[in-house]
Amino acid sequence: MINRSSTFELPVVDFVNGDTGFAVKQAYAESLSLISTTDGGAHWKEKPLPGELVLGLDFSDGQNGWSLIQEGCSAKGTTVCKTIRLIRTKNGGDTWTTLWKAASQEDNSHVFTNMRRLSFDNPKNGMMLANGRLYVTRDGGVRFDQVSFGINHFIPLYMSFPSERTGYVAGTVGSDTGKLAVLKTTDGARTWRKQLELTGEHSPLSSLGIDFKDERTGWLLTNEEGILSGELYRTTDGGKHWAKMSTQRTGRPTPTDIRLADAHTGVMSLHPGAGPIEGGIWITHDGGKSFASVAPNRAVAVNQVQMVSAKDIWAAADGINESGFLLHSADGGMTWKQVYPAVRPTGDVSMVDASHGYAVGTLLDNNAVLQTVDGGTSWNVQGRIDGYVRLEKASFINRMDGYVIAYGEHEPHRTLLKTMDGGASWQPSSVGVGGGLGTQMYFSSTSEGWAVQEGDRQRGPALLRLTGEQAGQKVLALPAGWYPEAIGFSDYLHGVVVFEDFRSDGDAVHLLTTSDGGKVWTDRPIPAASGISGAKSVWFADPKHGWLRYDGGIAETKDGGLTWEILL
Repeated sequence: MINRSSTFELPVVDFVNGDTGFAVKQAYAESLSLISTTDGGAHWKEKPLPGELVLGLDFSDGQNGWSLIQEGCSAKGTTVCKTIRLIRTKNGGDTWTTLWKAASQEDNSHVFTNMRRLSFDNPKNGMMLANGRLYVTRDGGVRFDQVSFGINHFIPLYMSFPSERTGYVAGTVGSDTGKLAVLKTTDGARTWRKQLELTGEHSPLSSLGIDFKDERTGWLLTNEEGILSGELYRTTDGGKHWAKMSTQRTGRPTPTDIRLADAHTGVMSLHPGAGPIEGGIWITHDGGKSFASVAPNRAVAVNQVQMVSAKDIWAAADGINESGFLLHSADGGMTWKQVYPAVRPTGDVSMVDASHGYAVGTLLDNNAVLQTVDGGTSWNVQGRIDGYVRLEKASFINRMDGYVIAYGEHEPHRTLLKTMDGGASWQPSSVGVGGGLGTQMYFSSTSEGWAVQEGDRQRGPALLRLTGEQAGQKVLALPAGWYPEAIGFSDYLHGVVVFEDFRSDGDAVHLLTTSDGGKVWTDRPIPAASGISGAKSVWFADPKHGWLRYDGGIAETKDGGLTWEILL
């Protein structure tokens, strides 16, 4: 069956050209899925893929592909899998056959694992790194032979085969000495010769990647785990000489992939693990001497990166507390677009009618402004607002006029911005808020609305009425410990403000409702026993019918908030 989890990882991506590409969706305790595109990421198809954990994916063209998977996995502290299997498709992933199978000896305890385990130039000849060994097939997978390197205690870690006959392998030599060696073959893995041998200064040395763009130009990234540091080496003469280009941090964040476009341009992906260090995407234009971050502001956990060309870059990333996503840059990393899954808002939503609405934030960009014209079925990025950490709330009066709250690094942290052209341009609003802007707001016209100021441990939040350029008028003071979560009006008279009560063991969520334009407010608490907590947003179609989005799903009311029914 196809993976139906709402939260998934995208650990591996493989594009055979600028239009045709594949990736694997992975979710705990579910079967894998293969997603594919033939139009550069505009549209994707999803198909079942055998296995529970993916270790590698390699397509030689749009039809012929291979995947290294693990099955029979259980997680009791460390994930342990019973079997490892190489499977092949000849029809773009519609069906798969097994080429090789063994008991899994893979160590799945590491946060990151090498996903570049396969190298198939054509359906006949291929290489596979599995169970700490390198295997070769020359007959399309009828037979796999373990490669003999001719060096005692050599364990291959990473490989790169720029052509069918020429390849490079980085691996450790001897468990005691902890040396790192690079070996080269020019006859399709039949014979090997040592090109480079390195020893760690303070602790055993390993590698985090090797990549050759062609038979002459390649990179090697070392890893001295004891000091979380490594060296990036480059060769431009097929490994005869290696030059140390730069020193790189190799832990928190951890480099997960390195890819070359040419002798000067390349990218490196990084993943923070448990954080709070940020990872991202780093690019170099001087052969690895220096790198600059080019990742969008939410792409901090990147699993894999691929350069189809110096301009055409793809990346597979994990969403922090969200699902994974695929990114594409067509201009060498200057700008990025989320190509999978379809763009959806991660922040506040403001609908102006049944079809049209606006929202803020995506998996990729905290500062994106989105628009829907089909009731939220699909969303398009209308633009972004630079200069702020994130956009928090949105309130649109009609299709042209709207407001957002933008959060910045410096005091006052929150700024009210206004658009009069449907989100194409923004400027600070002249509507007075008095005493600082709150975390929630709603506008009934271009000059009138409501805002909620946050409280603190001693002082509770306050509800403000906004009128023109005058300072916001405080109309209601709330108890300390209440936190504003959402605000919404179905018309000028009928509205609701949602608060979370963090000091109460009974009524966890409070709805303050008004039916006279804010003159009188009535508290309608939602008991904690209802299962509704962690309110996110609220929307009322009319004074009676409304919906509340919370951590566990969506609840509906048909009586103005007196009772609620959980929908999902």
